[in-house]
Amino acid sequence: MKGPVRLSCVAIMYLSAIGCQGSAMPPVAADLAAPGGRYAYERRARLIVAAMTDGELASQVMMTGVDGVERLSKPSYDRLDAMRPGAVLLFGYNLSADPRSVASLAADIRAAASVPTGASPSSGGLLPPFIAIDHEGGDVYRFKGGLTRLPSARRMGSGPGSTARAASVAAGAAAGTELRALGITMNLAPVVEALTADNAAFLGTRSWSDEPEKAASLAALFIGACQDGGVAAVAKHFPGNAASDPHRGLPVLRVSLAELDGSYLQPFRQAIGAGVAAVMLSHAIVPAIDPESPSSLSARTIGLLKGGLGFRGIVMTDDLVMAALAGRGGPGEVAVKAISAGADMLMVSGGKAVAEVRAALLAALADGSLGRDRLTDAAARIVAQKLRSGLDSETDGDREERLGRLESIVVRNGVALAEALSGRD
Repeated sequence: MKGPVRLSCVAIMYLSAIGCQGSAMPPVAADLAAPGGRYAYERRARLIVAAMTDGELASQVMMTGVDGVERLSKPSYDRLDAMRPGAVLLFGYNLSADPRSVASLAADIRAAASVPTGASPSSGGLLPPFIAIDHEGGDVYRFKGGLTRLPSARRMGSGPGSTARAASVAAGAAAGTELRALGITMNLAPVVEALTADNAAFLGTRSWSDEPEKAASLAALFIGACQDGGVAAVAKHFPGNAASDPHRGLPVLRVSLAELDGSYLQPFRQAIGAGVAAVMLSHAIVPAIDPESPSSLSARTIGLLKGGLGFRGIVMTDDLVMAALAGRGGPGEVAVKAISAGADMLMVSGGKAVAEVRAALLAALADGSLGRDRLTDAAARIVAQKLRSGLDSETDGDREERLGRLESIVVRNGVALAEALSGRD
C-alpha cells in the first residue's frame, strides 16, 4: 500500500478549517473491491453493516469492560448477550495467574456477543467482538506470568539500531502470537509518540525514543509483527500528549503547526503506512489544530487523521470516563460528540456508562442530531478490520490448536526476544 503523503503546514491549516469533511471511507472502486482486491474487506463490511439495525450499529461502535476471571459473571454475560458490543476490553482483574484461563473467558465473550455476518445467521458465519487488552510491555503489562515478558519501549529503543529493530520485531511477534493463542484479538499498543519535554512526565518509558524518526520506525516494526501474529494493533495517542495525565485532568499540548508536522505526526504517518488497524485519539487539546475541543471530540483533529493522513482503519477514543473529559457532559453526551466528530469506536469502561452511551446514540439517531450514515461508516470501519484479522473465519479447532501450542510459542518467543536484546542474530 502506498504510504500516506507528508503534510505541509498549509495542508494542516486547510484540514483544520474544513473539520471532518471527507472522513468517511471513500467509495470503493469495483476493480479494487473484487475478491482479493485492495479494499475487499471494506466492501464486505459495508454489506454486513447494511443489514444492521440502529441498535446493532450503536452496539458495534462500543468497547466495554466485563466482570469475571476465567468465566464471565452472569450479569456481564447477560449484558453482552443483550447489546453485543463491537469490542470488549480486558483488565488485570480479569486475569488469573494462569494465562490460559483467558481462553475460556474469551470463549464466553464470543458466545455472548458475536453477531451474524449476513442478514440472518443462516446466510453466513458469526463475527465476534474484538477482545482487547493493553499489552505494551514494561509497566503496561497485565499478565501475571506464563507469557513472554515484554520490555518497555524505551528499553527496546535504547539499543543500537540493529538491536532496537530486532527487539521491536521480536516483541511485536510475541505479543501477536501469544495473545491470539489466548483468544485476544486487539492489542492497545504501541505508543508511537516520540518522547518530548511536553509528554515525558506522562509517557515515561512507554515511548521508544525522543527521536521522531526512530520512534516511528521501531513502532511500525512492532505493529507489523504484532499484526502478522494475528492481533490488530492500535497506535497511540493521536496527535500527541502533554504532561498532564488524562486520567486526572485535561492535557493541553501547545505546539506550533510546524512542530506538529515536523515531529508529532511522523510516527502516525509511518504507523498508517505499516497498515495499523486502529489509531487511538488522545484527550489533549491541541490549540494549533482545535483550540476548543479535546482531540477525542474534535472534528478538525479527526479530519486531519482521516482526510489528511488518509487513515482508513478504526479511529478509537481513549476511555470516555476519564477526568480529562469532565465538564464536557455525561458519558452519553460525550459519546455522541465523539461519533459526530468522526470517531469510530468508543471506549467506555464503566458498566453503568455503557447503557447510557448506547441510549444516547439511539436517541441522537432518532432526533436526527446524529446521522445514520456516520454511525454506519464507523461500524463498517470496525467490521472491516475484524474481517482483515480473520475473526469471521476462525474455527474452534483453530483456537484449540493455537492454545495447545502456547507453551512452545512462548519458549520460541522468549528465546528470540532475548537474542534480539543481546544483539545476537
